[in-house]
Amino acid sequence: MLVKTETTLALRCSDCGRSVARTVSRFALGPERPLEVLCKCQSRLLVVSTKSRKSYWLDANCVICESTHMYRLTASEFWSREVFYLSCQETGLELGCVGPYERVRNYLQSKEQALEILVEEMGGQSYFRNAEVMLIALTIAHTLAEEGRLYCPCKENRIELEIFPDHIELHCRHCLRTCLLAAETEGDMAKLEQCESLELRRQVFGEKKPKTHRRNHDNK
Repeated sequence: MLVKTETTLALRCSDCGRSVARTVSRFALGPERPLEVLCKCQSRLLVVSTKSRKSYWLDANCVICESTHMYRLTASEFWSREVFYLSCQETGLELGCVGPYERVRNYLQSKEQALEILVEEMGGQSYFRNAEVMLIALTIAHTLAEEGRLYCPCKENRIELEIFPDHIELHCRHCLRTCLLAAETEGDMAKLEQCESLELRRQVFGEKKPKTHRRNHDNK
């Protein structure tokens, strides 16, 4: 019988919002060898441990409720050829998954694909001052909206998103409050990665002032 010796873990970082995938070898884990998975920003995503190799414990930081969740997977679940999904224990929203590399990669690609298609629809990477920073900014804005951390004080939350070559503009169709997210420099990206929530208050969030070029995208 062919024994599966690797599995891939995917989780979104609770500090910077990046999606991180890490492939783990069966031989790298043992009763005396817990595995710590780190993001590129050096924040801890989760710790995997086992006492008997019959079950595996995943201690994961949650990007949604900002607490720590513990998951117990049997050996057959952890090393399965199927995908096991991890959800926030407070909200039920999906956090990540464990499974074969190809299937986990497809899972991550499906999460990012919609934003990449949007970039192409806007005219491709040449339209933006810095396409990489813009894609990260769109990912962060999308994540905040999906997790209920993007809102307007009027409570209507009829928020539209407009994309410019160097920034994103969020505005409420009900009360006209706005928030500008600069998305051109490394400094802009660093500020967005530290952002835990966004509230529309007629403000500029970032280093740059808005330019005059405009294209529209309704985020509702």
